[in-house]
Amino acid sequence: MSSSVEAGLPKSHTGNGLDVNRTHKSCKRLVQKMAEGAVDGAHQTWLRSTDKATTTPAKGEIEGEIPAWLEGSLYRDGPGVLNIGDTWYHHVFDGMAVLHKFSIKDGEATYTSRILESDAYKRNSAANRIVVDEFGTRAYPDPCKTILQKFMSRFSGPSLDNMTDNCAVNVCFYGDQLFAMTETNKIRRVDPETLKTIGDKTILSDYVAVNMATAHPHVDPDGTVYNMGNSYMGGKGPTYNVIKFPPEKTLPDGKKLSSMDQASVVASIPCRWKTKPSYYHSYSLTDNYFILAEQPLGISLPKIVTNYFTGKAFMKAMRWMKETTRFRIVRRSDGQVVKTVYDAPTFFTFHSINAYEENGQIVIDLCCFDDGAVVNQIWLENILNPSETFNKAMKAVPRRFVLPLDVDDAPLGRNLVRLPGSKCKATKIKDGAIFCEPEDLATCKLEMPRINYRLNGKKYRYAYGFSPCNGLNCGILTKIDTTTKESTHWELPGFQVSEPIFVERPGATEEDDGVLLASLVNEKEEREVRMVVLNAKTMEQLALVTFKTAGVVTREFHGLFARSCDKVHGY
Repeated sequence: MSSSVEAGLPKSHTGNGLDVNRTHKSCKRLVQKMAEGAVDGAHQTWLRSTDKATTTPAKGEIEGEIPAWLEGSLYRDGPGVLNIGDTWYHHVFDGMAVLHKFSIKDGEATYTSRILESDAYKRNSAANRIVVDEFGTRAYPDPCKTILQKFMSRFSGPSLDNMTDNCAVNVCFYGDQLFAMTETNKIRRVDPETLKTIGDKTILSDYVAVNMATAHPHVDPDGTVYNMGNSYMGGKGPTYNVIKFPPEKTLPDGKKLSSMDQASVVASIPCRWKTKPSYYHSYSLTDNYFILAEQPLGISLPKIVTNYFTGKAFMKAMRWMKETTRFRIVRRSDGQVVKTVYDAPTFFTFHSINAYEENGQIVIDLCCFDDGAVVNQIWLENILNPSETFNKAMKAVPRRFVLPLDVDDAPLGRNLVRLPGSKCKATKIKDGAIFCEPEDLATCKLEMPRINYRLNGKKYRYAYGFSPCNGLNCGILTKIDTTTKESTHWELPGFQVSEPIFVERPGATEEDDGVLLASLVNEKEEREVRMVVLNAKTMEQLALVTFKTAGVVTREFHGLFARSCDKVHGY
């Protein structure tokens, strides 16, 4: 936190950093490698740990010119605190959440940040060690407990109610309320102005039947938020549930109902594997359908239990299965699952790019890996010593699949795709399933994809993201033309880029008429962050803003831009 203690805030964390002699025994090898400094600057940025936040706005030094029409706030979220006391997190997903805000007005910009005051962060800070389990890191045992006490403490058993509220993945507006999100059933409300944590955690399972939920909801133009989450406790076995959060409503008696108060499950998809429901990070929608890529990276429910007692982390319960990836389609009109089976060659995806309907077909674009190895490769130790397996696992390709809808009378063995110019295939096989073969949308790699969100679920042309060039070296911003398959790039040597956010110019008539905003992490200077403003049409730099920060700047995952005048914010 900042050097001055703010009234009402609990104790902030401290860390022993790279002092090997004062490091927990299970972290010594990791810290020793970090202290040796053998890894390149690009990968080193993933290993930084925030020591304190920049709570006083830092004014940016501007090179170039920020468009006069651009006014609002760019919010970012990511795991920034990796070291508490003598303990370190082990996986990229695990660090305590740090929120970032770039405020833009009248051609100027400021930067602030805060560590999310989650229960997990407060408990860890109070104990001066990691005491709350995360995705890839188990809590470190209390050194004051005897061996018998440590052994007996495990017999309380795992509980879904005890999952972390470390919301370090994304942020989303539910009406005018900003929430930080992770992939458990807990979200945290944040003040959009100060980034301070507001009130207690919101537990989604208090409102709807979900035990976990994605951090990639979709927001309709009217402000309705949709998300998808797993329910493990249903009478018919585990399901993937689509959740609807309507905009705030005022009743005739003046009582206001929040989005959470009105939350409901509008569709349930039975899991393909009853003891290993699929892990998914995002999903897609169109005007008329929800689409989930049910991929064969399963969360073994029995393993969650056994791993708890053997001291293994949650992600060790994941199992890659030699199965196809299956598209599960749900009608938005009535919540019914489409009976047609759509299978595809095995792939894994974190992020949907977009989906839309055309000529009786669903077109779905995703960033695809060949398998789920990436999840088990992004350990901090692997980042310090990237192998060829590690580098290969990081390479996601933008791919398109086409799913024909009216196939009851379709002949066997014939390509059913009727999308002009498409090389995609969809063939009906003997069991009546449709086997879908993709085409690549570009020759380059792409991750952290974004679009002009006005076209979310609709036909579109351009996607933006970054292109990893070697392992987690993510220094290139990329624009892809899905029609021509051409790509355009921008980079600044010595800097790592973030997920780019598209902001449309007021009055724009063309899809790419606007700017891209992205934060940049300096590979050498830890207490500096930059923001670049690019012309989204040409990918030319309009402005580069440099901020000097109070604390160490760390990587982020996702975020959004909120205009000052908007009442509804896309994610």
